[in-house]
Amino acid sequence: MNPEALAQELDREPFVPLRIHLADGRNIDVRNPGLCFIARLSLYVFAAKPRNSLAEDVQLISLRGIVSVEQLAPSEAA
Repeated sequence: MNPEALAQELDREPFVPLRIHLADGRNIDVRNPGLCFIARLSLYVFAAKPRNSLAEDVQLISLRGIVSVEQLAPSEAA
């Protein structure tokens, strides 16, 4: 996936939660764009508990491994 296209989705105002589909069959839900960092060839997705500033986990995703990105309906984003 093109990093600019992904940045456009993450920068949308108001933000719409996303589901990122990966080539290996996994799906990554993004509910907070502030926990994502796009590098030249990778996406870092951090996980943190609500109201906690400490990251608990980070997933490193190759942009080449992203098959598609879909916007989640409000009922799916909860």
